[in-house]
Amino acid sequence: MLPRDERRFKAADLNGDLAAEREEFTAFLHPEEFEQMQEIVVLETLEDIDKNGDGHVDEDEYIADMFAHEDGGPEPDWVRTERDQFSDFRDLNKDGKMDFEEIRHWILPQDYDHAQAEARHLVSESDTDKDQMLTKEEILENWNMFVGSQATNYGEDLTRNHDEL
Repeated sequence: MLPRDERRFKAADLNGDLAAEREEFTAFLHPEEFEQMQEIVVLETLEDIDKNGDGHVDEDEYIADMFAHEDGGPEPDWVRTERDQFSDFRDLNKDGKMDFEEIRHWILPQDYDHAQAEARHLVSESDTDKDQMLTKEEILENWNMFVGSQATNYGEDLTRNHDEL
C-alpha cells in the first residue's frame, strides 16, 4: 500500500514541497474530484481489476470485480446485462479488453453529470404517482433515499424551507 499512497501523494502535491496543504490533502483523499489526479484514479482502477497483470481489463476481470461466481451455478441476469455493457459500451475498440483510455472513459466519463443522474434517480424511486414531481409526502415516505443522497447534502437540505417542495 505504501508505494500506491506515495504515488498518489506526489500527484496531489502540486507545489512539490512534500507537505500536504488542505486542497492537496483533499486531492489525496478524494482524487476523483481533482483534474490533476485523473491519471491516478484510472491507474488505480486498472491495478485493482487487472488480475492477470497484462495492463488491460478483460470481460472476466470486469465481471469478477462485481460478482464472485462461487457456487458454480448459473450467473444472475444482471451479470448478463453487465457483460453486454462491457461489449457494447466499455470495450470501445472491440478488442475484447479495456485499455487505459477505455477505463478512463468508463470511470471518468466526460459527458456524465453525477448530480443530474442522482436527482433523476431520487425522483424515479420516490415519485409514486409518476407525475415527475415530488410531494412532501413522497419525500417523507422515502426519507431514507434522501438522507443517504449527496444531492440533498445527506438530508441537510431537506431541513430548509423550499417553496418547490
